[in-house]
Amino acid sequence: MGRVRKHESYTNSIITPIYQNTAYYYDDHKTYVKALHEGSITKGRYGRYHNPNWEEVEGRLAQLDEAEDCLLFPSGMSAIYSTLMAFAKSQSCFATTCYLYKNTRRVFDNLEKLGFKTFILDNSDLSELMISLDQVSQDLNLLFLEIPSNPHLYLADIEKIKKLLEPDTLLVVDSTFASPYNFKPCLWGADLVIHSCTKYLNGHADVVLGSVAGKKEAIDKIRNFRNINGVIPSPRDVFTLGQHLKTFKLRMESLNASGQKLTEFLNTHPLVSKVYYLGLDSHPHRELSKKYFANGYGGVVTFELKLSKSETSELIDNLKIPYIASNFGSAETYIEQLAPFTYYYLSEEDRKSLNITDSLIRLSIGFNDPVDSIIDDIDCSLARY
Repeated sequence: MGRVRKHESYTNSIITPIYQNTAYYYDDHKTYVKALHEGSITKGRYGRYHNPNWEEVEGRLAQLDEAEDCLLFPSGMSAIYSTLMAFAKSQSCFATTCYLYKNTRRVFDNLEKLGFKTFILDNSDLSELMISLDQVSQDLNLLFLEIPSNPHLYLADIEKIKKLLEPDTLLVVDSTFASPYNFKPCLWGADLVIHSCTKYLNGHADVVLGSVAGKKEAIDKIRNFRNINGVIPSPRDVFTLGQHLKTFKLRMESLNASGQKLTEFLNTHPLVSKVYYLGLDSHPHRELSKKYFANGYGGVVTFELKLSKSETSELIDNLKIPYIASNFGSAETYIEQLAPFTYYYLSEEDRKSLNITDSLIRLSIGFNDPVDSIIDDIDCSLARY
């Protein structure tokens, strides 16, 4: 058939089409020399390195995070792992905290098995965290923080921490639970910020994606690692994320307001013993949240009941609105009894060390569910006890 590809006629389309291709062609020798050797023109090379859908959405995410550059990955966990491995070298030393997403903790366990030195620090007490960091800071190559942490929504004073670290120590912040609408770590000293775009950024529970944004020099190193290992996102998924980003601000405004209203109800209920939400004065890191969070505190609420493990399970079973599922930031409301649903593989002693009690619940508000209806649903279920 010969060459059938012609130059595009409809390049004035408002929405970038999906580029579901692996190869990019060049008209002649001079063109690819300009593109590949000189970098004087922008042209695709191969589907593992370049894709217009990636580059457009990466640019938008970099703007949201107020970062120099950004890379997309097929999941938040692949973004985390690729970032850590891109900077790993012989005798590297990594540190993170004990209160964070369980699979992120497993990544650090794996780093230790590979021979890297790792420190796990307690981030529930901010003063103790700074003391612990001061003791190990000279040895660190990279510090990874989850802000807010899952599920207790703990913070860390990254501005102070950055000043404490050695100049060549990378500060990486997973800010999935905040989103760029509420918190921008790069403005406070973070070298890199990671998101599970699956959550707030995409907001419709229909794709799994991750991102890392930050200083261009650091992003270029991660890009080289991505080019080699091929951990790249689907153009179709990235296109979907790009469309959903158009409503990101509106969704976050709704979830912030709903989260605050729900926690104020829970905080006064006689059967609720504790509420973890940064918008409440009772949260141990409330004062720090006022410093870093610009617009609100999101739609994820963690709370503990004055009920037994079985009673808590029964209460959740009786709810009409939430799905028993792991996710947040989407149209639907999700709920988890953390001990038996998420941390079931841990011993009772290990769960206790992480402050995962039998009646601890994480509820993630859906922006399509009126918060008053969610409150009524919970109130009716609690009235049984």
